[in-house]
Amino acid sequence: MKKTFRVENIVNSSIYTVLLFLVSFVFVTLFSRATSFLYVFEGADPAIFKQMGLALLKGKTLYVDYFDNKGCILYFIQALGLWLGGDFFILLLQALSLTVTLVIWDKMFILYQENGKKRIVYLGLTLVLLLGFYDGGDMTEEWCLPFASYPLLVYFRSLKENKEIRPIEMFVTGVCFGIIAFIRINNAAPFLGFIAYLFIIWLLRTDFKSLFKNLILFLLGTIVIVFGCTLYFYLKAGWIGINEMYYAIFFSNLEYIQNTIHRKTFLYVFYFLFLSLCIIQQTINSRHNKEILIPSLISYGLFIVASGSRCYTHYMMTLLPLIVVLLMTIPQYNKKKKQPILIALSLVAIFFYLPVSVGLVVNDLILRNDKYTEIYNDFHHCIETIPENERDSICNYNLLGHGYGLMMHEKLLQSNRICISNTSVNMPTLWKKTSDKVKKPKWILLSWDYYFTNEDAWYIVEKYDLYCEFRYDRIYLEKPRIGQDFQVYLYRRKD
Repeated sequence: MKKTFRVENIVNSSIYTVLLFLVSFVFVTLFSRATSFLYVFEGADPAIFKQMGLALLKGKTLYVDYFDNKGCILYFIQALGLWLGGDFFILLLQALSLTVTLVIWDKMFILYQENGKKRIVYLGLTLVLLLGFYDGGDMTEEWCLPFASYPLLVYFRSLKENKEIRPIEMFVTGVCFGIIAFIRINNAAPFLGFIAYLFIIWLLRTDFKSLFKNLILFLLGTIVIVFGCTLYFYLKAGWIGINEMYYAIFFSNLEYIQNTIHRKTFLYVFYFLFLSLCIIQQTINSRHNKEILIPSLISYGLFIVASGSRCYTHYMMTLLPLIVVLLMTIPQYNKKKKQPILIALSLVAIFFYLPVSVGLVVNDLILRNDKYTEIYNDFHHCIETIPENERDSICNYNLLGHGYGLMMHEKLLQSNRICISNTSVNMPTLWKKTSDKVKKPKWILLSWDYYFTNEDAWYIVEKYDLYCEFRYDRIYLEKPRIGQDFQVYLYRRKD
């Protein structure tokens, strides 16, 4: 008798996880431009993260010798990948992380959508949305996805099975929160609404036993991560290391999201349109189930607050666990009925967010119009003219990601803990207040399209000579017009 192929036979087999890993590996290879061997591009923000990983491998104390305002676990991951062999191993770690995320999402879909074909369709849609929000790969939101998704799986499994969350699950949820906090705490928004809802319910029911037991377990899981990171920086640099680490990860990040940045109006329009469609569709799905609707709305609210006044595309990646909740709770409608909100949600993503990600792949891999090879080659030839003992003394003054990309392409560790005046904008508070720490770097890498103080600008013009200049021609596709131009300059001190 001839066997018939059934999707359920695949999705319920042991080979399914292997297939998800292959999908994940192909995905990051094609779209993680910052780490994939298919591209020359070193990335903007990811180049900063890799610089921090390189600094760690060269014996520097993060935040004390070398500064950025993201969490140390992100830099530990970068350092691990670089230590294992470079970008390719970071890429492998990305593929593993995405595989775990997809497995968790699939398990969430099983709870409410038993049909194997629907699970694959919904999982495919989440990948499409992930692509739209991916923004080059190796971003904090990407690394946080498995840790933001696991607590939701725990919550919905407990809800579906009508069982209490097990102690080990609440402990691991605390661990997940600790890991996200030490990558970028904003990315915890998708599940914090659900955890907060649980504690509110226990409080309203005066179930203090469950409240305190689970709060202690959650805090213990978080403390494991907090204690480990704190101990590491104490052993590296004492109280100064701890002070600078907490300033960078939490206080500096809070200042960052409060700092208003000008964005084009249409970006905000699509940002709030997409959010509105998500909230409306979730309300339609769960209007009769407050245990899903209320914590979902709290999480959306936390996301909006955590994003501040910025609406970068990659921030939207944080929403993906909530979008999985949206998809998995879609009622089993009659086939003849449509879901206009969900259709609109998909169209907004496809026509607004996807063109950039897809356009970059078409431009760089298919049309072979890579604009970075030339500037990286020019920078390489420029670096060759600089004495070797000065190549690690280049100050990337305004911390522009493209300057980091140039430095990472040469595997150079730049001196971003050197400032040229007391008003240098990129210095953490501890060093700003210490005037005897002010240095005059030999080399300055500067982008004139990014922020700097007038005092420092005049100082550079007076004390430094222009040594080289590099044009970042980032117009990838004329229609639609994707990218923009940057001018990067390298200055040499006159004396």
